[in-house]
Amino acid sequence: MKKAVNLIAALSAVVMLSPTAFADTGTDTMRCKGGIVSVGDSAGEVLAKCGQPATTTQSSRKVVQKDQQSGPTRSITNIIVDNWIFNFGRNEFQYQLELQDGRVSRIQSLDYGY
Repeated sequence: MKKAVNLIAALSAVVMLSPTAFADTGTDTMRCKGGIVSVGDSAGEVLAKCGQPATTTQSSRKVVQKDQQSGPTRSITNIIVDNWIFNFGRNEFQYQLELQDGRVSRIQSLDYGY
């Protein structure tokens, strides 16, 4: 029994010290020369603060929305999803922004730029 407890403790320590245990590449903000971009900012605000992204892609996504007031009624809506990648150079991290219907919905830190 004592060996099992020691093994569990050792495995727990390895998991806790693992870099992937702390890896969270999602963030709520991104710093640009013109200011800080936050989740909820408009595409225009991002462009004004950061300039043009290095790359852009666009797609549409279907979203099912439930109507809380009228019971089990659901509607399907198409939203436009833009993915913008900002490259701030070799010594800075790149960032990927997801915009849904023209507003920042997610900011993700990537590897160093080029």
